[in-house]
Amino acid sequence: MAYKDSVQRVSPRNDTKITGTVTCKTGSSSGIVRDLSEEGICFQLLFDIGARTGQEVTIRSEELGFLTGMVRWVRGDRIGVKLNLSSNTAAQISSYYKFFR
Repeated sequence: MAYKDSVQRVSPRNDTKITGTVTCKTGSSSGIVRDLSEEGICFQLLFDIGARTGQEVTIRSEELGFLTGMVRWVRGDRIGVKLNLSSNTAAQISSYYKFFR
């Protein structure tokens, strides 16, 4: 069984190709949201910005708007971000599924 298949997720992830920009205190990079759930995202960076586990980040995209979260993991050019949960975040993700999906 592949590692990805053995991980229990709190909420299901959906593959996406949303372009956007991620910013943390060490830099900013354009990139692509590779997957999205109600609680987090996987963001593929175009440039290394030195993101580290525990850093606060902001994500901006036309489809999702402005989101904030914390880096949970870094693997090569991808970072996992746990989103700061709020009614605004939930509304933005719901809006993406309604209008862009």
